[in-house]
Amino acid sequence: MNRAEKCGYWLMLSDYDLGTIDALIKGERWVYVAYLCQQAVERQLKGMYVYYLETEPPKTHNVNFLFSKITGSEAFRAANDISRFDERKNDCEDFLMDVMFYYMSDYPFSYKNITARFVDSRLANELYQKTLLFVAWLRSLVPKIEIPDAPA
Repeated sequence: MNRAEKCGYWLMLSDYDLGTIDALIKGERWVYVAYLCQQAVERQLKGMYVYYLETEPPKTHNVNFLFSKITGSEAFRAANDISRFDERKNDCEDFLMDVMFYYMSDYPFSYKNITARFVDSRLANELYQKTLLFVAWLRSLVPKIEIPDAPA
């Protein structure tokens, strides 16, 4: 696979997560709505990482780290209108700090983390709307790439 195909794969996963969130909202599974918001953003960024850095993304869930590596790369800066990017960069970084809180680990040291998140319908829906907004903005920073169809 070339970098555009790999990027398309990650973007397909991000889109799949966003579609799954609709079903979770209907089922009122608020903690998982928040978790998949984080995953959708992470996968969007991993697609961008593959595209701009031309290497596999690191095995990390740290969206802030991925964002800074991508946006600090020469390839990203050469391909984008940096003044347009800088207008929203700080807002995106703030959002990434917030969404990072909702990553859930299933390791023993995190058993109590799911109950500590206090995600209600208002918070989940607000996070989802912001996720849609920032994923669309991040997507606008990548050239048009063919995204494969997700499995049914």
